[in-house]
Amino acid sequence: MTTLSAVKRYMEDHRRASVEDLAVGLSTTPDNARSLIEMWRAKERARYVPSACGSCGKAAFGGCSCAESAVRRDVYEWICDDEPGKDAS
Repeated sequence: MTTLSAVKRYMEDHRRASVEDLAVGLSTTPDNARSLIEMWRAKERARYVPSACGSCGKAAFGGCSCAESAVRRDVYEWICDDEPGKDAS
């Protein structure tokens, strides 16, 4: 069974991951991975990135000039404790 702690460790190590990458990395289904990362999103520890480039890491509409095939859907980004604007509570 995949836990919230396992998702946290994976995201801290990778910083940004698609739902598919998270599912493979944690040996679970994409639906389960999405449910768990959404719990972290509700706690404001992860943010949803509608599409991001797998090559350069920029959002598809934020300055990425890579080929369309490099764009990944359903990407989440981990919010670090020391990130500017993050309340350290």
